[in-house]
Amino acid sequence: MEQVRLASIGLGWWGKVLAEAVAKTGEASIVSCFARGEAGRAAFAEQFGCRQAGSLEDLMADPEVEGVLVATSHGSHRTLVEMAAAAGKAIFVEKPLTTLVEDAKACVEAAEGAGIVLQVGHQRRRTAANRRINRLLAEGALGEIQMLEGRQTIPNGFTMPDEAWRWNADESPLGSMTSLGIHKLESMQYHAGPVKSVFCFTRAGRRVSIDEATCLALEFESGAVGTLVTSFFTPVASELTVFGTEATAFNTADGSKLHIQKRGEATREEVELEPVEPVVDQLAEFARAIRGEGSVEVDGRVGMGIVAILQAAVESSRTGQSIPISDVL
Repeated sequence: MEQVRLASIGLGWWGKVLAEAVAKTGEASIVSCFARGEAGRAAFAEQFGCRQAGSLEDLMADPEVEGVLVATSHGSHRTLVEMAAAAGKAIFVEKPLTTLVEDAKACVEAAEGAGIVLQVGHQRRRTAANRRINRLLAEGALGEIQMLEGRQTIPNGFTMPDEAWRWNADESPLGSMTSLGIHKLESMQYHAGPVKSVFCFTRAGRRVSIDEATCLALEFESGAVGTLVTSFFTPVASELTVFGTEATAFNTADGSKLHIQKRGEATREEVELEPVEPVVDQLAEFARAIRGEGSVEVDGRVGMGIVAILQAAVESSRTGQSIPISDVL
C-alpha cells in the first residue's frame, strides 16, 4: 500500500503530536512542513525527515503533497482551508474549525466546491469510553438520554507565555471553551444529537485577558438537557456522564475508564475497555478518505455545528439570554 503524502502547517507541540500520530498509522507520511519561524521549521523537518517549504504558497503548489495538517491559531483556519481547496489538497484542521459560523460556512463551501476531504480534529469522540457509550445507546442498554454532564479543565493558564495566541479573546472566545471545552461539547452531540439552545455563564478574567471559567447549560433537540464546565485555571479533569433512563455511564480519565450504574442499583460497575489511540485513529481515517476509501466521521458540517454552539454561547454571555442554535445558523 502506497502511503498518502501529507504536509504539516503549524509545527508547535500539537503539530508534532499529529506528525507522530501520522507515522503510527502506517497509512501516511509527512513529506513537507511550513511555519513562519525558520528555526522551528528546520527542527521539525529534521525530526520527521521531511523537507521545508519556503512559503504557504510553495507548500500548496507542491505536486507531491496530497493533504495538509493544520495546527495553527483558530483565526488562520479559514484562509488555510480556502488555500487547500484552491490547490486541490485534502485538509485536516484542528478544532475548532473556526470561531464564527460565517467562516465555518466558507470552509465547508470551499471544500465541497473543490471536492476535497475536510476533516476537523474532534478526536475525543473516539476514546474507548465514548465508543462504548455510543454502542450501549444504540443497543438500548442506557435507555433514553435524560441528561449529560461534562467537565474539561487543565491548569495551562498558569504557564502559558504572555505572547501565546490563546490569550487573545478573538482567538479564544469564552476562554478555554473554544479550544478545550468543545472536546466535550462535540462528544455530547455525538451521543445525544443536535443542541437546540444554549445559555452561557462565564467568570470574566480578573488578572487575565480571557474568561477564567465557563459554564454552558444545553437543551438538546431530543429534549435532553446538559451542562458543561471548563477552565484553564483548575487541575486536570476530563469527564463526561450520560444519564439514561435505564443506566448512567460515567466516562472518566479522558475516556480511558468507564463505569455503569444501572437503574435500581446503588453502585457502579467498571466496564473493561481496550486501549485506543484516538488521534492515530482519526488520521488513519483521513488518509483512507484521501485514497477514496470511505469518508471522514467529523467533516466540515459537523465542525460547523460545534462552531454554531460556540457562537451562540458567546451571544448568550453578552445578552444574558438563552440563544437558539438556529439563530446563528
